Amino acid sequence: MIRRLFWVGVGVAATVVVIRKGRQVVARYTPEAVSERAAAAVDDAGVRLNRMALSFRSDFTSARAEREAQLMASLRGELPRHER
Repeated sequence: MIRRLFWVGVGVAATVVVIRKGRQVVARYTPEAVSERAAAAVDDAGVRLNRMALSFRSDFTSARAEREAQLMASLRGELPRHER
């Protein structure tokens, strides 16, 4: 009798766990939850793209200034600093 009661308890516990997890999965894939996750992903992508653009702009600006200085030195006939 104790064995049967034990297995009934295990069955009830397993059923409760399966039902709770099932409800979580269903709630996770409802259209509202999916649209919220998609909106969050788009916002995150926008933030990352903005960071990349700002980084590219600063790298490009510094490289352009360095190259411009090299070209101006070349036009004036100056030697590069390491050859002096």
